[in-house]
Amino acid sequence: MAFPITGYVVFVYQPDVGAHAPQFQSIDEAEKFANDLRALTKLTVSEPIPVIATETYKIEADVHK
Repeated sequence: MAFPITGYVVFVYQPDVGAHAPQFQSIDEAEKFANDLRALTKLTVSEPIPVIATETYKIEADVHK
């Protein structure tokens, strides 16, 4: 069974602030973000990394309580 890719994450690091990891729905969005950030800043930016669902876990929650 192949697990589905649910999105793509791009890790961004700035020494004074730390890490940030925005997530995108498509590889195209993630690549554009990473490439634009590299071109416009001196931040450390990773290549897009797929986020893979390995387990489904559902709980019932009543948000009105």
